[in-house]
Amino acid sequence: MIAVDGLDGSGKSRFAASLADALSAERRPASVLHVDDFRRPTDFSGLAPEAEAALYYERYFDFAGVGDALSAWANGPPDGALMVLEGVMLLRAALPAETLHIVLEVSAAEARRRILARDQAKGRTPEEIAGRIDRRYFPAQARYRTACDPSGRADFVVDNEEWARPRVVRRRDVRFAPEIVAALDRVLRAE
Repeated sequence: MIAVDGLDGSGKSRFAASLADALSAERRPASVLHVDDFRRPTDFSGLAPEAEAALYYERYFDFAGVGDALSAWANGPPDGALMVLEGVMLLRAALPAETLHIVLEVSAAEARRRILARDQAKGRTPEEIAGRIDRRYFPAQARYRTACDPSGRADFVVDNEEWARPRVVRRRDVRFAPEIVAALDRVLRAE
């Protein structure tokens, strides 16, 4: 399994899809699982900013459900198939020990720009989006980074500030099979 982690707006979905395609080109079929598919209905109305951030961090995603889905998949994947899990705060899920962990990094300003563009396309107002960023996404990510140190624990860290020119910050290929290294190299050249 490969986990693609990072701040909201860091490009996780795009990177994971590209990686799955590159793995298929290396004759390693891959499926993509999105943490966003494990959201719980949550009412944030009327909460103070600290309470809203805590609720988002603690309850919004069903990380136990993510872990269960990964366990079920690990017990019966097709021969040679890989699972690419993408989403925020992935180290909060029960990832199997052998999971390869990739972290995409972007500045807060670039993440904000991308989130605004993405969510305005969904019909949200700039004010609503800014509220989500400032009251949920960024505070929860700060808490996650402090509690879990995703970049420090990652096998692979990518500066994804520029879509067209991602830059490898740290790379530990020791745990990666050769076809995974080839697929990652292909994604990094194509991004």
